[in-house]
Amino acid sequence: MKIVVDLFNQHSGDMNELKRLALSAFINGADVAKIQILNSQRIWGDDSRKYLEMTYEQVKDFYNFCKTHSIEFSATVFDEEKLEWLDDFEVDWYKIASVTAKKDVRLVEKILAKNKPTIISLGMYDKGEFPFGFNDNINYLYCVSEYPTYLNNQKIKDMPNEFSKATGFHGYSDHSVGTAPALQAYLRGAKFLEKHFTFNNFNQRSCEKAHLGSFTPDSLKSFTNLLKEFEAMKS
Repeated sequence: MKIVVDLFNQHSGDMNELKRLALSAFINGADVAKIQILNSQRIWGDDSRKYLEMTYEQVKDFYNFCKTHSIEFSATVFDEEKLEWLDDFEVDWYKIASVTAKKDVRLVEKILAKNKPTIISLGMYDKGEFPFGFNDNINYLYCVSEYPTYLNNQKIKDMPNEFSKATGFHGYSDHSVGTAPALQAYLRGAKFLEKHFTFNNFNQRSCEKAHLGSFTPDSLKSFTNLLKEFEAMKS
């Protein structure tokens, strides 16, 4: 399972904190450090998350930091300009957020036209809907777009019994409290896990809703160690 930690918006606009988060996640077992490059007005219609916006130079600086420390870099983008930025950062694959998949089909089509592997979260679609069809580059994530997602949520209970070509799902984008759903996804064959990462689950606030559903350094380390034990049992 490839573990991607989403560091938006847990760095609270502090670029040094973003780097500390990335390094801690990598040390504790994450494979990829991912950011979100966005425009608050475009997504939320206001400047409530403007403090989380990143300039090209800030993204470049973070990319170079990741490269220096052998951390795989990735980014979710929400407009055409930011998509072009990624051409400078040697990304091997793209990530499309649930909101983009649902509300910005034109941008999705531009990303898919790049002909690179693309991960698409389907948190705003009903289970069984695969809006962009299937090909070798498209990989869908089962997702519940609630921050946080509690374990009694029906959509958690509706997680696919199997992650495979037969069900259409490659992996799982997790916003749930704790790690049980992420572990369940692994046991059901998910090859890709996306989950936010924070230093403090209780930093939850109105414009930073992902903290409570994030990995922490300790929970990520425990989770990755557990996966190693499961893998050892298979060999």
